[in-house]
Amino acid sequence: MIVDSLGLAMAVVDSDEALSGGWRRYADEADLVRVQDPPAGLWPELRRAGFLPKPQVVMWRAEALDAEEHYLATLSGKDRYDIRAAYRKAREAGLRVETEPLTVALLDDFLKVYERQVAGMRNGWAVAVQQRGQILAEADTYRVVTVRAGDELVGACLNQDLPANDEMRARFSAVTAGQRGDSLSRVLYAETLRQARTCGRRWATLGRDINLYGHVGNAGLFSFKSRLGFAAVPGQLVEPGSGSHQADRVIRFGELADPTALLSYDAEADGSGDGAAVAAPLWLNLFTASDGLDPRPFRGTGLAGTTVHTIGTAP
Repeated sequence: MIVDSLGLAMAVVDSDEALSGGWRRYADEADLVRVQDPPAGLWPELRRAGFLPKPQVVMWRAEALDAEEHYLATLSGKDRYDIRAAYRKAREAGLRVETEPLTVALLDDFLKVYERQVAGMRNGWAVAVQQRGQILAEADTYRVVTVRAGDELVGACLNQDLPANDEMRARFSAVTAGQRGDSLSRVLYAETLRQARTCGRRWATLGRDINLYGHVGNAGLFSFKSRLGFAAVPGQLVEPGSGSHQADRVIRFGELADPTALLSYDAEADGSGDGAAVAAPLWLNLFTASDGLDPRPFRGTGLAGTTVHTIGTAP
């Protein structure tokens, strides 16, 4: 069956079709073939057939640690420099970085910036707009990092304090077109970590991503979050019941970007039950139509390993 997922043509097949090669009848119609909720006992066979068992969603988290210098010490010299340079650029541009309570007016100002940013994406999904009512219903749990040029909001990150999870979670963030690029986003996420320390939370998280970079988000987003010291973990590890298991095979780049990335369960955990797989480090898979893709820009924190797959060969 072919389904449309935010503009992506995806073939959904069962385990028998995946293992028998029956999925190939969709090869001219779909960019991706997926087995939804494959039995854990079939994961080794699905891998051999080119399907990668993976979590549906991943969460990005980092330990806030007890001081900023201890956090920065966990990063490479280049990544430490980039964060400090981002703050310096903000100061030189006269931008004002503050933490504010969430109000209706602030949320609506943020959503204007957010909607413009999403509209510029290849397959954008304005989740925060859909969840406006829910966000306002929980407004007292939010601490918003704002960046203003004079009175204009040029960037913001909606952080939700979740003491029961020992966590400060960046739910949504956006910057204006004039502030695009990684620089101001580095400031927003570094401030999320600062808020986690201030509130005494162990974890800072960058929310939940669909585990397919090259569709809604791109592979560069994976690299950016990793370079800030955040590790991608299965959503179920942070929130039990968050997302499902899937087994994916990328077969072309019609609506997918090149490269596309996804994080699969480590094959070493196969056979020990899906609970062990969820707890084990994830494996980064990069898909490209080109020879010689350099995986180094996509280095990740806490990964089990990385594999580059050239489309046209078996993963």
